[in-house]
Amino acid sequence: MSRDACLELARTLGVDAEALVEQWAERAAIREFEGGQARADAERDALDDVRAMHRRGPRSAASSADADAKKRVL
Repeated sequence: MSRDACLELARTLGVDAEALVEQWAERAAIREFEGGQARADAERDALDDVRAMHRRGPRSAASSADADAKKRVL
């Protein structure tokens, strides 16, 4: 995934692009460093996390993503 995919998602959702990119980058870093995912996988899954955050709200999406990352480590 790329920053461009995040910018397109921001346009689709009608939200601030830079804020969405920041959320995506943070989720990708968490998935990579805490979840042990390869960077490309972390970025792809982080984009799904950000989509979920905008559908359900930030707390529930982050919680489920953290749980997914922890499962991969165990």
